[in-house]
Amino acid sequence: MKTSLKALLVIAISLSASACTETEQRNSEAAADAAGDRTEAALDRTATKMDAAGEKAEAKMEAAGNKLEAKMKAAGKKLEAASDKLEAKTEAMGDAVERSATQTKENVKEANRE
Repeated sequence: MKTSLKALLVIAISLSASACTETEQRNSEAAADAAGDRTEAALDRTATKMDAAGEKAEAKMEAAGNKLEAKMKAAGKKLEAASDKLEAKTEAMGDAVERSATQTKENVKEANRE
């Protein structure tokens, strides 16, 4: 009877050790799965942040482009207004020169009549 108790004790210890090994293996697998899940979640968050940063940079570039375009249009309008003003002044000066020449001719004619 002692032998069978010893044999049963050895079998019980073996089964216990085997169960511990299986539990440790399951725990290791669960830990590996959890680590994989955490890594995947971190990668997803990083990808989301990268996408958001890309969209933000794109929006800033578009806004800068629109701002530059608006400034270029304003500068073009100012240049056109300055050109129109210069043309009007040149035309007015030409008219003044023509009037002055006409007046001078009339003055010379008047002076020659006297």
